[in-house]
Amino acid sequence: SQIERRKIMEESPDVHNAEISKRLGKRWKLLRDTEKVPFVREAERLRLKHMADY
Repeated sequence: SQIERRKIMEESPDVHNAEISKRLGKRWKLLRDTEKVPFVREAERLRLKHMADY
């Protein structure tokens, strides 16, 4: 998400954060489940790390 957010910001620097979030949501919905797997795994890893830290 952070990488995609940066790409959108570079392409359209005047776009507000709310619009960027909407675009990211649309891109996410277009992905197949197999394409989402690395992102879901990373989110789970970060969640577990956060739980361990706090």
